[in-house]
Amino acid sequence: MKRTPNTVTYTEEPQQSVMPLRIALLVLPSTDLDACEVSQLLPELNRSGLFRSEQIVKIAIDDFGDDLNKSFEKQLNTTIQAIDEGKIVQLSTATISLLMMPALKAAQLRIHPHAHLAAMQHSDDAAVDTMQLALAQAKRELATVSKIESHDNLDSQQQFAAVYQLITELASRTTHRDEITDGATLGPKQAKSHYWFTDFHQARVGAINFRNISNVQSQTSFILAQGTGFIAPKSLVNTQRLQFILTGNSGTELNSAIDKLNEQLTSAHDLLSLMKANLIDYASHGNTSSFAAVLQASSAGAMQIEVNALKLALPQVLADKGQYKTPSGTYFTATPLGNAKEAGLAFVYPGVGTVYADMLSELHQYFPSLYARLEREGDLKSMLQADSIYNLDAKVTPAMALGDLAIAGVGSSYLLTQLLVKEFSITPNFALGYSMGEASMWASLGVWENPHVLINKTQTDPLFTSVISGKLTAVREAWQLSQQDSDLDEKIVWNSFVVRSPSASIEALLGEFPRAYLAIIQGDTCVIAGCEAQCKALLAKLGKRGIAANRVTAMHTAPAMLEHGNVIDFYHQPLRDERPTDIKFISAADLSHETPLHRAVNETDALSSHIIAKSIADTFCHTLDFTALIHSAQAQGAKLFIELGADRQNCTLIDKIAKMDRTHIVASQSTNASAASLPLKDAAGACCTVPVNAKGGSDVTSLLKALGQLISHRVPLSLQPLIDGLSREISISQLHSANVTSAAVISNTQSNENTLLKGEV
Repeated sequence: MKRTPNTVTYTEEPQQSVMPLRIALLVLPSTDLDACEVSQLLPELNRSGLFRSEQIVKIAIDDFGDDLNKSFEKQLNTTIQAIDEGKIVQLSTATISLLMMPALKAAQLRIHPHAHLAAMQHSDDAAVDTMQLALAQAKRELATVSKIESHDNLDSQQQFAAVYQLITELASRTTHRDEITDGATLGPKQAKSHYWFTDFHQARVGAINFRNISNVQSQTSFILAQGTGFIAPKSLVNTQRLQFILTGNSGTELNSAIDKLNEQLTSAHDLLSLMKANLIDYASHGNTSSFAAVLQASSAGAMQIEVNALKLALPQVLADKGQYKTPSGTYFTATPLGNAKEAGLAFVYPGVGTVYADMLSELHQYFPSLYARLEREGDLKSMLQADSIYNLDAKVTPAMALGDLAIAGVGSSYLLTQLLVKEFSITPNFALGYSMGEASMWASLGVWENPHVLINKTQTDPLFTSVISGKLTAVREAWQLSQQDSDLDEKIVWNSFVVRSPSASIEALLGEFPRAYLAIIQGDTCVIAGCEAQCKALLAKLGKRGIAANRVTAMHTAPAMLEHGNVIDFYHQPLRDERPTDIKFISAADLSHETPLHRAVNETDALSSHIIAKSIADTFCHTLDFTALIHSAQAQGAKLFIELGADRQNCTLIDKIAKMDRTHIVASQSTNASAASLPLKDAAGACCTVPVNAKGGSDVTSLLKALGQLISHRVPLSLQPLIDGLSREISISQLHSANVTSAAVISNTQSNENTLLKGEV
């Protein structure tokens, strides 16, 4: 039942107080909500029964020209007095609304507020510093305030909208970037917003100041602190990101499902509800089907094009036992590699240098509880090296030191692993890492007791700051050079180069260039590292051009062997009492299958801190043969490789390795009758890669494409995040429709314009 707001005004000056305000604030997505909408968008409020109470005092924020007795601060002061009396107040304009109550009342009702109003100070004297008064009232220092806003000559509704927006940003933990901030101009490819990072265990605090300098020299300042609640997560799928899953045990059944979806799309008036019903049906019955096709598109019309294209391609894909994919994300495979029978899912962790500016900037708005948990468990800001990764200057990220790159790389892998494992209930059968990706593997999959302790160690330990990077003291020792900084004549110019060449050709020349090393073997390319002049000379004699990485690291070279014991000490970490027992960990130092690690992972109780640390050290200090690592994983049963980390470099390498293998088999089949009798996929080994993230693409789009591939490969997983998101999206869509109608009516009777808000509640 709709209720008419009771407009309340206040005519006296608000009094300054030395005591902090303790007012809980909840952003409401509409001025009027029905029970269903409250249950979807504000479940705690729904459970409390509070919103169904008739005791809520409603105050309308209106514009009254020069009537200062009805200004925003006057009305807010009225609200504060009502709350002091134990009342609950809903403060609203025509389109946005804020629920305010005593913090104690919120705690008693087990409601997690979006923010707290800690201080409000007003003065008609321009000489009074109301911001300092507000900070004093809130018992906070200016240095603890995360964000300060100042606005001049806003009307009441605009002031309310600005406060509402700041609360929304606190509740969504989102920082919106201005086009120009501190003299830095935001580039067209930079993220317009990202997670609002704070120092470990430090709350977010926002301050906002309003000045009226046109007629009366008045000003009002507010201090707002984050609450424990969050804005309802955004939905991964919506009317611009459609997804449908079609299942069947044969081509005939798949065709029937395609025809049915085509009919539904033709007559559908509510795509959101249609998608939700499709996902619920799949979660209930679809997991048992032999085949699954996942269709993705940006509109109903585009989805019908995807459906029709799949129907045309399906017979040939089934006949070839191949796969079908489109740029929009539609995917189907006739040879699932991740089901329970195949048990071929492998998590692959990339090494140093894959992180990039503004990576993973969108995900927090879709998984706020995940970010909150990671923030409680450790220093999320340091874990992702936020000051560098999200710097307004995009040139900062590529210039990060080796240790900082390593930390951010592990951090991104850890976050994405927690996302897949905790939110979507995906468990790999195998895990492996590229170079330092092995450390990410142990940190991300619940083996190490406290992987966060490595953050500070990586930033301060000489191993990363000066031994195998920076001054390269290990290299100076190996080359018998002076360790003195003043010895300019013995300066090391180190570089690494990616070259398209077989490893054997490079190894044949290494004796002539003792300060050049074969660092990495990866498919059809290799990485050489060392003295830049000798590397260039080796490339010239090889007759190849190399791509310079311009990164200083002596990992995977002979000088690193001098630090083998120090690397063991560095990665010697306590293990959790309860560790995963259904994941087979594979190391690049484990290719013979006769190492202590190989025996330990097959006997879980035998796994120890020393065995893991030695395995990392062996990989760290020797040439990395990534090709052999992938072949080893395939020999043990890995088929479906999903990359857990920033960008998709490992997927690219694995795809190249698989292509080389297929080419080799084709060549063998042309000369070997027995080999020719084998199906190509069996001879080469089944292999498919799935990136979770891709530089230059949308985080959400990349994630949805990955989920689509995993579903089609029949990987057991939960679709509950998608279903819950659609439930919220349906409620939000209904609210938006109501708001548009309400705003249209009001616009016919009022001449003033309201400030639009960034983001979405």
